[in-house]
Amino acid sequence: MDIAAALAKGGFESIEKSQVRLPDGALKAVGEYPVQVALHADVVVDITVVVQGEMA
Repeated sequence: MDIAAALAKGGFESIEKSQVRLPDGALKAVGEYPVQVALHADVVVDITVVVQGEMA
């Protein structure tokens, strides 16, 4: 859900949570992760999601 919300903030309002695919499972640690976004049945885009720790 957070990935879809971040994409919406970036100007991609039409991306739904169900379109985001996490090939490595849930993102639970800081780092960079490959993620797929299915825009259409035949169109899948690979993006990199960067998970950062919270700043105090």
